[in-house]
Amino acid sequence: MGTGLLCLLLLVAASVGAQQPANNLRAGYDPARETNLVGTVSSFTANSENGPLGAHVAVQTPSGIVDVHVGSAKFLELNHLTLNPGDNVRIIGENFTTGGSTIFLARIIQKGTTAVAVRSPRGIPLWLGGGRTLSGQEKKSRGGAQ
Repeated sequence: MGTGLLCLLLLVAASVGAQQPANNLRAGYDPARETNLVGTVSSFTANSENGPLGAHVAVQTPSGIVDVHVGSAKFLELNHLTLNPGDNVRIIGENFTTGGSTIFLARIIQKGTTAVAVRSPRGIPLWLGGGRTLSGQEKKSRGGAQ
C-alpha cells in the first residue's frame, strides 16, 4: 500500500510540474522551475528569426506543439545531435513568456541515448563558448574525470 501511494504521489508531482505556467523571461532561469518536456519533433529550424535567436525545434506533446529554443545548431552538430521530424525527445528546461508568446528554453536535450546540455544549471548558454563537449574517451585522454 505504501509503495502504491508513493508512486501515485510521484506521478501527480510530475504532471503538476509539467503544467507549470510560463514565467516572464526577465525573471531569469531557475532550476527549481525546470520541467520535462517529452514529445516528437515536428520541425527543426537552424536559424529562427523569432526570438530568442538561434535554433528552435517544434515538439508535438499530448497538449499541443511547443516551441523550444535549443541554442545553436552548430553546437548541436558539434555534439553529434541531430533533430529531425519524427524523432522522440526528452527536453529539460523552463517555460517563459516573451513578447506575448511562450517559449521553452532547453537546458538538456535527449534523443535516444544521446543527451546534450545546451545551458548550465543556472541557464547560461553553453554554446557561446564556441567549444563542444568532450566524449568520455577525449576526457580520459586529456586527463579529465569520467
